[in-house]
This record gives sequence, structure tokens and C-alpha cells, in this order.
Amino acid sequence: MMKSCLVAALFACALFAAGTARAAEAYSEACMKPLPPGSPDPAVRDVHFHTTGGGGLITISACIVSAHANILQGVAANIGIFSKDGVLINYAGQSYTNVNPLANPSGDGPKLVLLYGVSIQIDDKYGQDFAPNTVVALTSVSCTKPAPDCAPAAPVSATLLLPVQVDQDLGTKSAK
Repeated sequence: MMKSCLVAALFACALFAAGTARAAEAYSEACMKPLPPGSPDPAVRDVHFHTTGGGGLITISACIVSAHANILQGVAANIGIFSKDGVLINYAGQSYTNVNPLANPSGDGPKLVLLYGVSIQIDDKYGQDFAPNTVVALTSVSCTKPAPDCAPAAPVSATLLLPVQVDQDLGTKSAK
């Protein structure tokens, strides 16, 4: 348990450092694409499952994007982990408050990009053979006025079916 907490903390720090150090340069190309007209806003993009190579710890990364130029007063995303046969193995969620828009967004790209990261343990019996898609439940409350005079808009919820990229980039488990 302690190992998974440490890995999650380090991953979150790396995401935060990358986002603050290089602003829009740190975000993936998928995160920076314009939101198509009529699509959910905010939206979730670029979902990755980072694995340990054998089971156990899964770290999930993604980006939450919005075309709105005001602060998101609150945003929460729950991402499901499904086996190849469609069985829900587990899910992980994270919520954020007072998410600021980008300082210098591109003209046609998102005005707000939030790097999402969370880790969760799954039973080793499931291995790392996941479904190619996931279901993301996203809820947000945006501000209708710029900071600091946030007047909250009505909450917005969306359930999204999104592709998942599985990356075995956390190393492998060592023998005990």
C-alpha cells in the first residue's frame, strides 16, 4: 500500500511540475486539439493506464479540457478499469477545485487544460489485459464570471466512452 501511495504522489508531482513548468508545451497533442462544436464541455482526453507489467498498481493519466475561459469551480472524473470481457475490475476518481484557465491559450485550442492523475490497486488475477475503452463519469461546475467573482453555473455531468492507451512504463515488479 505504501508503495502505491508513493508512486501516486510522485506521478502527481511529475504531472503538476510538467504542467506548471512549460504550460501548454507540457500537454499532449490530443489534449490541445480544439473541442468540436456540440461536444461535451468539459471533456476528457488522452486516457492512459500506466502499469507495472504484471498486475497490482495501475496509474491513470488523462487531461480534462474546456473551451470556457473562466475557472472551473469544481470538476470530478471517475474512470473505470474494465477487463477484456467487459467486466468492471475497479474504478478510480479524483476531484479538483478552482481550476484556472491557461494563461496564454491558443486561439482554437482549449482555454483550460487540467492534468488528471490517480493510482489504484487491482487484483493480480486480472493481469493487465484491459478492454480497449473505458467509461468516464465527469461532473463539473464552471464559473459564469471571471475570477475572483465566480458565480457558479449549473452542474454539468457527462458519461463518456473513451479509448484507453495501456503503457507499461512503471517498471516491473521485483521478486519478493
